[in-house]
Amino acid sequence: MEKHIRKITGSDYEKFNKIANSAFEGLNADKWLENHIEETTKENLYGVFKDKNLLAGMRTFDFEMNYSSTPIRVGGVGMLAVDMLHKKEKNAYQLLQYFLNLNSDAKVNLVMLNPFKVSFYKKMGFGIGTKNYQFYLDPNEFPNYKEKSHLVELTVDERGQILDCYNRVYSRTHGMTKRFPFERELNRPFWFGRVIGYVIEGEVKGYFVYSIKEKDLHIHELFFESPDVIREFSTFLNSQSDQIKRVIINSNFDEILHFLDSPESGETTMVDFTSSPDYKHIANVGTGIMYRIINCSGFFEELKESNHIFNPSITISVKLAIEDDLFPINSLPFILDIKGGRIVDIKEDGPADVELRMNIAVFSSLVMGVDNANSYLKWGLMEISDVSYIKVINSLFQTDSKPMITKAF
Repeated sequence: MEKHIRKITGSDYEKFNKIANSAFEGLNADKWLENHIEETTKENLYGVFKDKNLLAGMRTFDFEMNYSSTPIRVGGVGMLAVDMLHKKEKNAYQLLQYFLNLNSDAKVNLVMLNPFKVSFYKKMGFGIGTKNYQFYLDPNEFPNYKEKSHLVELTVDERGQILDCYNRVYSRTHGMTKRFPFERELNRPFWFGRVIGYVIEGEVKGYFVYSIKEKDLHIHELFFESPDVIREFSTFLNSQSDQIKRVIINSNFDEILHFLDSPESGETTMVDFTSSPDYKHIANVGTGIMYRIINCSGFFEELKESNHIFNPSITISVKLAIEDDLFPINSLPFILDIKGGRIVDIKEDGPADVELRMNIAVFSSLVMGVDNANSYLKWGLMEISDVSYIKVINSLFQTDSKPMITKAF
């Protein structure tokens, strides 16, 4: 019997839950996954089968992402798990190819995932995204603004307002994905612990989710709409110093170090060299989401139809020559005509001011604003026909911030 891939349904759920729970400790998929998949229209499960045996499976997502103020469709894949008896049989690779083709057929031009091994996904054309920082902070280092009168503990009765607050933050944050009012999505903030909200005139303007374990306060989500909100959150955290040793928070950005009185973690893991000063450890750093463009010209066509504006001061014709072994259509050079930051034409041939050459992984990271073009040029990952245009290219693909992603998948 040949292997084949199809949706996981009915009695297949139990088989997939067993594989997923074995692959991801503490997942408990059997307690929630089937009902969630049946409820949402944004997720599906697919598996590799041989006869009736499930060899491997994955969970796919249909996201709406904020791409620098323009909403676009994005595919996601997670919970990729292989039965231990069927590893090293290319089942994961086959599922990922199926995932890419699903999105290509659906005219979804960008996909993303959390890597289990970066090199594996880079070979499949995925580019590295924003780093993740894990901070270990003394609560005394959060400034005390002596004001927290708007803070209340939120309950499931406010879950709709919490979702609205999240989506307002999403609407102005590059890289974030929209959340929809499905039951599990509405209940998400309450899985991890207590939810503290900033409420003014009956509206939630910010919230954070925390739990406490062995004198460490773990912040699982943190969103705020104004400086007033984070100041009251800061006062709250400062006031916990009699009970809490450390505040542990993950973030795509290191901006918090400017807000704190001191970001030092107290860890002593920095290596000292004789020629170096006494560096202070402030965070652990890890890889984050990886991105892949499936159809380069289709990606820009989607932005053109949405009237997306890059940098409004830029008018340029850019020829793009992208190397992509999995999707040969991307290896066909094309030209972007941009006027006043808007794409006015996408064509196969013609004159261009400058030509860029790189592989699809680097290009995916570039257009997501992970790093600027000069960085990729410096390390020999990109070629440019006329280096005098590098600052213009930097400005063209510059986003308000590096992409932020808060969705676990």
